[in-house]
Amino acid sequence: IDASEVSARLFRVLSNDVMKATKIRYGKNSQDFPFGFKLDDQVHGPQRELSVHFITPEYDFTSQEIRMHSAGKDELRVILEPDERVLSDVRLLIKTEKYTKRKQTTSLSVIEEQILRSKAAQNVEREKELVERVRRAVGKAELVINAADVTSSSQDAVIRVTDGFQDLISRTYTQLKLLGGVAYSEQQVAGAANPEDGLFDAAQWTKLSVASDEVFSFIMRKDTLGEQVTVKTIVDAFQAKPYGWDLASIEVVVASLVGGSKVTITVDGNVLKRSEIAKDLRNTQKHS
Repeated sequence: IDASEVSARLFRVLSNDVMKATKIRYGKNSQDFPFGFKLDDQVHGPQRELSVHFITPEYDFTSQEIRMHSAGKDELRVILEPDERVLSDVRLLIKTEKYTKRKQTTSLSVIEEQILRSKAAQNVEREKELVERVRRAVGKAELVINAADVTSSSQDAVIRVTDGFQDLISRTYTQLKLLGGVAYSEQQVAGAANPEDGLFDAAQWTKLSVASDEVFSFIMRKDTLGEQVTVKTIVDAFQAKPYGWDLASIEVVVASLVGGSKVTITVDGNVLKRSEIAKDLRNTQKHS
C-alpha cells in the first residue's frame, strides 16, 4: 500500500465516522457554514472558503512550525495527539482487507478459509477500535487558528472542533455582524419585498436596514464604475470574506431594497413587480 491509501482511509474515518458533517452551525446566528477537509496539507473532498485541517503525528513539521504555517490561512488546525498505533493500525487494516479479498478469489482449503474469516472478523473489530481512538484523539487535539491556540473545554470530538470553528468564523467573517445576529430564510423574501404586508415589525426593519445599506453602497459603487450589477454579483461578494452571509439572507436583504424603492430588479428586460420578486429572487438559475 502507498501513503495516499493510508491518508484516504484516515480521512474517511475522520469525515464519515468522527465528524459526520460538512457544515458546522455558528452559535451566534444559527447559520450553517460549509467547510473543506485537509489532512497533513493534502486536500480531501470538495473545498470551501473555510477548512478543518487535521494534522497527524506523522506530519513532517514540529508543533511550533505547524502553528507558524497556519498564519494567514482560513482554517482550523486540529493537531492530533501522538498515538503510535493509529497509523500503523490503518496500514494493517488496509493490508488485511486487500489480502483477504485477493485470497478469496483462489481455491482454498477449509483451514485457510477459516483463517481468512477469522482475520476478516478481527479486522472489523480493529476498524471499530480505530474509529474510537481517532475520535478520542480529536477530542484531546490542540486547536490552532492563524498561529494562535484556541481553547475548548470539551473532549467530545465534534463539540471540540465546533468550538474551534466558532472562533474561525468570527475571525474570518468580520462583517457577518451586519446581519445583526439573524440568519434569514427564503420564506421571508416576499415579506421584505412587500413592506405593506407587515411581516416585519419596526425593530426587524431597523436591523435589516444595516445590512441593506451595505448592499446598497456596494451596488452604487459598481454602478458608478459603469458595471452592470446582477444578483449573482451581489451573492458572490457577500457570501465571501469578509461577509460570509448565507444565500437566503442575501436574497432577503436584496428584496428589502426593492421594498424600500431603492433598486429595481430586471429579468429578460422586464422590471419585476414586488409580487414577483420572491419567485424569481429565490430561483438561483436566474441570478446571473
